[in-house]
Amino acid sequence: RIAGVHETMAPKNDAPEDAPVYSFTPKHRHQIKLHMMSGVTLLPWLRLLWCYWRVLDWRRYGHRIIFLTLMSFINSLLAIPDWWFYGRAAANQQLHSEPLFILGHPRTGTTHLHNLLALDPAFAHATTFAAGFPSSFISLERAGLKWVLAPLLEPTRPMDAMQLTWDTPAEDEIATNTLTGGVSYYLPIVLPREEARLRHLLTLRTPASAQPQPAQPQPHQQAPTDRKHASAAGSSGSAAVVAGARTQQQQQQQQQQQGGEAADSTGLATQEEWATWQESFLHFMKKVTLRDLVTKGGDRPRPLLIKSPVHTARVHIWRALFPRARFVYIHRHPLQVFQSAAHMADTYYWYTYLQQPTNRQVTDFIFDQYDTLYREYMSWRAVLGPDELVEVSFDELESDPIPTLKRIYDAFGWGARFESLEPAFRTYCKSLGDFKKNQLSRLSPELEARVRERWAESFAAFGYS
Repeated sequence: RIAGVHETMAPKNDAPEDAPVYSFTPKHRHQIKLHMMSGVTLLPWLRLLWCYWRVLDWRRYGHRIIFLTLMSFINSLLAIPDWWFYGRAAANQQLHSEPLFILGHPRTGTTHLHNLLALDPAFAHATTFAAGFPSSFISLERAGLKWVLAPLLEPTRPMDAMQLTWDTPAEDEIATNTLTGGVSYYLPIVLPREEARLRHLLTLRTPASAQPQPAQPQPHQQAPTDRKHASAAGSSGSAAVVAGARTQQQQQQQQQQQGGEAADSTGLATQEEWATWQESFLHFMKKVTLRDLVTKGGDRPRPLLIKSPVHTARVHIWRALFPRARFVYIHRHPLQVFQSAAHMADTYYWYTYLQQPTNRQVTDFIFDQYDTLYREYMSWRAVLGPDELVEVSFDELESDPIPTLKRIYDAFGWGARFESLEPAFRTYCKSLGDFKKNQLSRLSPELEARVRERWAESFAAFGYS
């Protein structure tokens, strides 16, 4: 049984009671659009209700609970064609052994980078429709029925007014959260008061496989087979993923002997939570790959372009599941990250809540998530080789996107195809010429001082003043 809120002790928050917080304004109480779990089917939804029904704000958000319950019945019916026509093909679908992960804290530019790299047809990626309706997206797209669910979408994202369509690249963790009924660190965006009890889902370590991250830089070891000879479609590519899933515990235990202090101190996931999350993640990735083949044609799976900020805390998972994975990490001035993250919480999260949080709970969520993502990433930063990891800043991607992208492609040995992609990159960047960036609220001197003190290490690590 999936551990519920009644079975997990919340980690203590060390912030004093009088610590400054950001002021959020309750809004969108009656909205049902843009809810990240609109695509949930019946069984996962019942699992979530079983675990959390006692802590839902039934009086304030009862209409959303009713809406999601109705959608769970509709989605279960819509899922039948995907299961009937594509279920076996998805289960047998091979995954390319060299995905590209975009890492970084929310609001560091991960979406901008994702949108740019998704222009490369060499990648397969999740769309907003696929992530929102992971149980039915292939058959609904093939039947031309995406428009049926269009009323649940807005033309722009509420947090930054960027264009939003069903074909916009999207975060795969949205789908995993929906498929598992909340066995995901995206559930705190729905149940913000339970964040501390759900924090173990950020790293997804289990009692059996928990390992300390490498505290000291380890010599980079080249993969046993040259990347250019890695199978993109044959059994070796698929076997690498399957073997990684089966041997993650052994690899993590080996890393434990090499590493130092554990990077994560926020608790461990149960073995069932890990198995549920992993099965749903791989299932969705297989469906995304299958959809890519159905749409673009061909018989060889393309590398997956994967972006969800929470994945920054899971490099240990990706190294086990996909030993040949590559990573791009994007960072931004920490003050701007906090301002933008708070703005997103105040403009978007109110669409998804089934609980009303306090200002302190949302502020602490932003602080704590940043701490964990930064700490986990830095523990792996020196371990990854130059052909595995590229770091970019938000400022350079915004001011010089083409040279920044070229640096990524050159580092990963993709320079030969960059020239053919450059016109598409330039066209997309030109389309953003009239885009107006958010006017972020100025932080109080007390809150700015708290950010500078709490995130001092990241200021220093990336050279921000």
